[in-house]
Amino acid sequence: MKVGYSNITLLNIILVVTLLVSVYGSVYNTCYGQASPIYAETPNVILQQGTEGTSTIYTNDTSAKVNVSAQASTYDYVLEVVNKVTVAWRIRLRAYNESNIGRLSNCTIYFHDGDVSSQICIYDGEYSQQYGDWYDLAGSSTVYIAMNVSATSTGTSHVYAYLEILVPNTSVYNLLIITFEIS
Repeated sequence: MKVGYSNITLLNIILVVTLLVSVYGSVYNTCYGQASPIYAETPNVILQQGTEGTSTIYTNDTSAKVNVSAQASTYDYVLEVVNKVTVAWRIRLRAYNESNIGRLSNCTIYFHDGDVSSQICIYDGEYSQQYGDWYDLAGSSTVYIAMNVSATSTGTSHVYAYLEILVPNTSVYNLLIITFEIS
C-alpha cells in the first residue's frame, strides 16, 4: 500500500496530539505588543495588577504590560506574582529584548516580599544584569515586582522580559511575558 505525504502528515499530527499531556505556549502579537499565552490547563502561578504605575494583565493572567514614569523613581508594587497552589516554585526575571534603553540612567527591576532580589538592572543605558538568581516562591504566597527608574532624557523605553517559573524538581520552566514601559 502506497502512503502519500498528506497521510503521513496527518498521522504525525495525530501522534503529536496524542502524546501531549499538558501544553503551554505563547504567541506574541506584534500588532498590539502583547503576548497571548495558550494553556491546556489552569496556570499555577499568575500575574496580578500591582498598586503603583499602570499595568494591564492579559489572557489567563499569564502576561502583562507595566507602564511607569521615570519622573517618579520608586515603584514598590507594579505587579504581583501569585502562587495559587501549595507547591513551592522557583522564579526569576530574564530580559530578552529592549528598545531605547540608552536614556535610562537607572532601571532596576526586582522581587520583594520582605527580602529583595535584583532581577534586571540597567545603568547608564547598559545592562549590568539581564536576569536574576532563582527566587523561592512559597506555596500559596505572593511576591511583588518593584522598580527603581530614572532617565536622562524624555522618550519611551521598553524592557521585554520573561518571568521564568521553574517546575519543582525538574529543569523545565514555563515563561510568562512581561513588557516594562518607561516613559
